[in-house]
Amino acid sequence: MTFPRFIWLYLWIAPHALLVAAAAMMFRRRLHKDFPIFFSYLIFEFLQFCALFAMYSLKPSASWYASVYPKIDIFGRIGSVALHFGILRELFEAPLMHSVPLRKAMGRVLNWVTACLVVLASLFIGSLYYSILSQRALQAYVIIEALNTAQCGLLVLVFLWHRFLGLRMSPLAFGIALGMGLVSGLGPLMQALNDSLGARNSSIASLMEMATYHGAVLIWLYFAQVREKTSSSSKTAPVLHYHEGAAELGRIVHL
Repeated sequence: MTFPRFIWLYLWIAPHALLVAAAAMMFRRRLHKDFPIFFSYLIFEFLQFCALFAMYSLKPSASWYASVYPKIDIFGRIGSVALHFGILRELFEAPLMHSVPLRKAMGRVLNWVTACLVVLASLFIGSLYYSILSQRALQAYVIIEALNTAQCGLLVLVFLWHRFLGLRMSPLAFGIALGMGLVSGLGPLMQALNDSLGARNSSIASLMEMATYHGAVLIWLYFAQVREKTSSSSKTAPVLHYHEGAAELGRIVHL
């Protein structure tokens, strides 16, 4: 086995093995109840990897592999993007866990904001590929790229949302957001790099994308085992500030 092939296999296998460790850590600390969609995402990514790796290892026939593998890969990517939006919704709703009416109101607002960001991101990505739109207009990878761009905007709003409420994000919430920023934020850049390098050098962009995902998984694993370290006195002020911000937001939403 050559060294480049070893690196490629490591960057493909190691992050998904660490996903199991992150999921086990969350389950042991009962954090899967606070972020069930993110927990499901970890399991989904691992199962998707198992299916793709089994297909890659067995390869019943070259024609079957060439036709089926890309379809399974696209299906997995679409599922991952859908779960990403669910995770972002969890991050938005985390500070409002004990306020059901306000959580529902913010859910409606978030749906409209998400739709607007998706439209803007689609127009932006479409303008970048306008010259070759006839060849790539219906390719799922371009659509996924646009959705990842929209998720970058939602991640910025997550941090602004916690800032508005005056609440410090929990360690796991911060780790999830940081890892999502790497996965969603660098995804479009890696796709653009892949397009610019061409088919011959596409492995470079793929390795960079895999290395980025490896870093994101390490971040999730680290923050899954970090415990909250705040005193009762330090919690009082943010909670009071949160109630004031939530009350003000409730008045704004119902206007």
